[in-house]
Amino acid sequence: LILKKIGYIEDNYFNVLIYNIIIQSFFYLIISFISLNFKIYFYFQIFFGLIFLFLNFLNLYKSEKKFIFDNISMILIFILLNLTLFTYVALNLKLEWDALAHWLQKAQVFFQNGNYGDIKNVSFSYYPHFGTFLWGFFWKSSFLQLEYLGRLILPFFYLSGILFCVSNLFKKENYLIKLIILLLILTLSLDYYLFGGYQDYYLFFELLIFSKIFYDYQKHKHSNFYFILLLLNLVLILWTKQEGFFYNIILSVVFFMFCNKNYKIKFIFLFFVFISIIIQIYLKNILIGSFEFNEKIFHQELLDYLNFTHFFHTSILISKHIIISMFRYPIWILVFLILIFSKLINRDKYLPNYSLYYMAIFFVFLYAIYFQTRMDLEFLLPITIDRILLQGSGFMIYPILLYFEEFIEKKFKIT
Repeated sequence: LILKKIGYIEDNYFNVLIYNIIIQSFFYLIISFISLNFKIYFYFQIFFGLIFLFLNFLNLYKSEKKFIFDNISMILIFILLNLTLFTYVALNLKLEWDALAHWLQKAQVFFQNGNYGDIKNVSFSYYPHFGTFLWGFFWKSSFLQLEYLGRLILPFFYLSGILFCVSNLFKKENYLIKLIILLLILTLSLDYYLFGGYQDYYLFFELLIFSKIFYDYQKHKHSNFYFILLLLNLVLILWTKQEGFFYNIILSVVFFMFCNKNYKIKFIFLFFVFISIIIQIYLKNILIGSFEFNEKIFHQELLDYLNFTHFFHTSILISKHIIISMFRYPIWILVFLILIFSKLINRDKYLPNYSLYYMAIFFVFLYAIYFQTRMDLEFLLPITIDRILLQGSGFMIYPILLYFEEFIEKKFKIT
């Protein structure tokens, strides 16, 4: 209903769902800086949940009568997949290493009605906290107050993002093709291990959403709503993991280079991104005492790479682990196969240019992480690079889905 009043007509359930997730997530981020007791947490959750249901069903019955029938198949699949992943989490309660070492402590702070300022008392307090706030919030808000209930929001985000993209494919409803594509993407990107307390699927989700909404932003003349969603999404990325700081830079560059709006819009966007980064630096310094990363970005040992042999050996080592990690998360194998097919065999232009530019910057960023660190790469690469690759693949999901759509429509005359 609100979307209609500002000039947007949505007949896709997952579009409305994602818009609500982004806006409510931004709200949750804000209240993470405030001390609230359990009852207020609970009332906030119920209140916004009821608003979401009321507005969507009001829109359904007053304007778009075919809304539920056009979406029911994908909604049922969405519910079934959520129940499957929820059941897995409930039956596999083990928390993995990073969850125990970094994230659980922050979630416990929020579970105990703490706020962001209180995490200065836990280890790795400078790690961003958005995912752990959701963990602690839903852990505390659940009637049973069981820890794993707070982690169910993660598979929900993951599935919501993918269904958001898949459900928008093809002009007519072709559920069989959508289902096949959905299962393909899930097969290539799903890792149950990461539901053991890792935060990487949040970044995967946020990058995926940015890519899809950026594409929509390009297509609409009246696009202020998408502009706001892009900015809110970047703020969420900034507060999800340390890598989010650099993703903000990467995505801002992509926006500036490929946004088809005027330069005024581009500079306004960059201004708000810059302000959000300054606010993060200020809040971290004031509330937890410092703004920092795991290591200093610039240090003396970087000069060692002036030695070509050392530079070459490090490059080979990083490249080897990138290739190995792609077999753990084969979504990147699909991306490269499509890229090779598109550019060398079919010679088409179905892949959006902004996605290729993003890929180039992302892999520069990936190599830079490991050139910069002073840690032992033989130890660090096997336990970290696969998850960074998974995060970054989120942005490429919608471009490869667009490729499937364009190719299938042209090849098989399906619309």
